[in-house]
Amino acid sequence: MRPPAHKFLKRVDFAYGGSTGAGLLFVLCCLPVLTACGLTSQQRILYESSGIQVGIVTDLSTDEQSSPPVTNRHPADFTPREFRSLLGSLEVSGWSGAILGAFGTPLPRPVFTDAELTLLGEPLAVAFREATKRERVFFVIQNLNAPYETDRTSGSLFFRDEYLHVILTDHYAFLKADTGGDETRDPRDTKGMKLWVAGPAQAVTVPDEKKPHWTSFETVHISLKPAEVLAAQRVPQTETDSARPRAAVPATGQPAAKAAIPAPNATERVDDLRLQIRELTSANLDLRSQLKEQSETMEKLKTELEQLRNEIRTGNSKPSPERKPSRKQTAP
Repeated sequence: MRPPAHKFLKRVDFAYGGSTGAGLLFVLCCLPVLTACGLTSQQRILYESSGIQVGIVTDLSTDEQSSPPVTNRHPADFTPREFRSLLGSLEVSGWSGAILGAFGTPLPRPVFTDAELTLLGEPLAVAFREATKRERVFFVIQNLNAPYETDRTSGSLFFRDEYLHVILTDHYAFLKADTGGDETRDPRDTKGMKLWVAGPAQAVTVPDEKKPHWTSFETVHISLKPAEVLAAQRVPQTETDSARPRAAVPATGQPAAKAAIPAPNATERVDDLRLQIRELTSANLDLRSQLKEQSETMEKLKTELEQLRNEIRTGNSKPSPERKPSRKQTAP
């Protein structure tokens, strides 16, 4: 419970040895700090299971008072399957520590595993339906193979204008650098991470007037046009020179290193297999949901049928009321 203002002033006055002027000066210096507290980011967790957290957090890059106002396009209505397709096209490269980054070219790898995409689809769809134009959705994924490690896959997403912006703040595949002491890792140390988009999807360059204000903690980000990504994944790739699968493209728009690009035919087969696996996984989840509903319905019907049988048995087993013999009148 917050103490009354006069009690706060008395405490300040006492702390400064009875000097009222010094106390008032201290209060005036604290007012901007107290006012700024109202602008801090607020977050709430909507989903937490299997080492995964999904929630909503205040987006401090929005500004309704600016001209034109800067707000997100939320709530956003996308299906779990569409979120799995959008996030499934993302890849990340990076290194653990400084040695690998100095002597080798990190190869891109999927940001999310197929199991993580399966678990993330539904929570993300729910979160974006609840998010407001002043909020964004965040996620945190624990490495289940190393549950005691501090490295996590974490980041946030938001829709603005016609773009989906993805920020990656950490990834458990790349271990934090050894600080050589008890110091914690600087949160601005992104382990050399870079986001890529695997073909046939493409990253886009956002015009300056629509580019979000990125902070020093949001250096690893990429932007997509959801409509184009989903449309590209639906179009089958053909074995022609004009429709060769594209290499993974980073946020800067530069092509990936040649060592990181497999043969075109192999890339196409891998992309097709990934897409088929995700579609089958989504179909299996839908089928499981339907089977679960049917099983629950069958259980209800069985229960009602058993109740009816019991009622019928109880009704048949009740003894019929004994009839009293009628008194016959005898002739006198």
